[in-house]
Amino acid sequence: MQLSAVFLARVLLFVEAIDLNPRGTAYYPEIVRAVVERYGFQKFPQKPEEFDEAKGVTFEQGRAGDVTIDRMTIYDKGLQLDTTRDTNTSETILEEALGWATQKLGLVYKPKMVRRKGYVSNFTFYSDAPLLQTNSVLNDLSAKVSKVVSDNLKFAANFQPSAILIGQDPENQQIPTTLFSIERRAQTPYSEKKYFSAAPVPTHIHFGLVEEYEKTVLAQKA
Repeated sequence: MQLSAVFLARVLLFVEAIDLNPRGTAYYPEIVRAVVERYGFQKFPQKPEEFDEAKGVTFEQGRAGDVTIDRMTIYDKGLQLDTTRDTNTSETILEEALGWATQKLGLVYKPKMVRRKGYVSNFTFYSDAPLLQTNSVLNDLSAKVSKVVSDNLKFAANFQPSAILIGQDPENQQIPTTLFSIERRAQTPYSEKKYFSAAPVPTHIHFGLVEEYEKTVLAQKA
């Protein structure tokens, strides 16, 4: 398995925004100016309607040291930060930002205020293992579909399993999460053996899960 690129490393800290400013001491426009000055965001809220926490108060394209912050959003029930480094980095930047805001802007934050955390990890990678061809039933079905389509179109059509998707049962899903997926990279020939994967877990765990799955597939093939 060879990592190609990290597309998204998102962390979401569940904490009510009002708890961070319980007495209204911090003034939102001043917070925005200070955050923009510290992180150099190129896009940030400026109009009154852009300060709606229910929809998300969003900052885009900033930097923390050598890490680009793609987006930081303040919601009424949580804080979100996206990078393309890894979720540990994203979480560290967000926690450091909260610590800084507590000292400089009059916010109130302690790590124990965060009761839950959410993650989204997306990356592409290369693998020589037949990651999506582990089920003989699906392989047989693919061959049958290929034959029918080839006969109808009068040229060779090669259908193969293209994705594994694992998701929560909506019946007991209280907090939305992304699917866990391993799929062919869109618009990329299968011969390149390039894949895309998404997961609702930290980047390092996500990578480990895919790597473990790859090893299992190779062991079964052997």
